[in-house]
Amino acid sequence: MSAMAMGACSTEQNIMEQVRMSDVVNSGCISSFSATESRPEYYKAEKEKSAKMSVSVDARNVAHFQVTDLQANCAVNGFSPQVHAQDGEIRIVLIPLGDSTIEADCMCNYNVSFNLSNLVSGTYHVMVYRSDFSGKYDSAKPCYEGNMSFGPNKNMEIELK
Repeated sequence: MSAMAMGACSTEQNIMEQVRMSDVVNSGCISSFSATESRPEYYKAEKEKSAKMSVSVDARNVAHFQVTDLQANCAVNGFSPQVHAQDGEIRIVLIPLGDSTIEADCMCNYNVSFNLSNLVSGTYHVMVYRSDFSGKYDSAKPCYEGNMSFGPNKNMEIELK
């Protein structure tokens, strides 16, 4: 009898398990550009680049997120993603790492990747935000907001504003 109760508990626990983030990888500065040091046409082209987020879901329903060309001051060390998933919504906040009191005379492009596991197949309302160093962001100004369908062997790419 107690074995049945334990089995029922463990099944319920699997269903209720929270979405989990793992394997965060920061690239560091991929390329830099400066208003005073770069050629004007190169600086303009780099400033106009949009960050992109690609998502691929493998056969085990693990979603692999790759955010590329995030622009920030060269003094930033990378980005720390925070993920909150609940009631059909996924909120991703990209938090810059480093000392907020230091600023360099250049900008860098950064990449960050991470995995989300325990994600049930289906359509989610996804919001992506960039925050300040303390993690504060304006909820009225997402970099991306829209519906995304997650399922095995599915790939998506979106542009971040």
